[in-house]
Amino acid sequence: MKPFGKILVPIGLDLGPGPILDLVATVAGAFGAQVTLLHVFETPGYRGPQVLDPAQAGTPELQNALKHWRTAKAMMDLVQGLGSRGIPAVGRMAFGTIEETVASLAGKEGFDLVIIGSQERTSLERFLTPSVAAALIRTSPCPVLVLPRVLDVI
Repeated sequence: MKPFGKILVPIGLDLGPGPILDLVATVAGAFGAQVTLLHVFETPGYRGPQVLDPAQAGTPELQNALKHWRTAKAMMDLVQGLGSRGIPAVGRMAFGTIEETVASLAGKEGFDLVIIGSQERTSLERFLTPSVAAALIRTSPCPVLVLPRVLDVI
């Protein structure tokens, strides 16, 4: 059995994945692991699909649909990029809160490792906004590798 055969990587495609994919490719390549890239659309009160009216291009529903389509396209590009490096990868998207969705998926599907990036924040930002990486460290059923924002310059 491989120690890290299945790796889950939550990424924010709206911000760009940054250098995390290089690290993921290195770790996955070293262990011969399969990678699942996960983008979570934050939806504190998701109420199901809405009817889209193309005649009203400015509607929030249509704007959200376009955002989801762009996110899916970005996900496909990242999966193909990992595939071109010889890393077996799949992409997934989900609705919910990041920490709950990642922890739940990691447990239900038997992931061996979660790799997540961490943003640099001021003391006030840390006080006002909980850290997703810290929440995952506390709740994940498997080890969590946190890539600090500092590594963006490497």
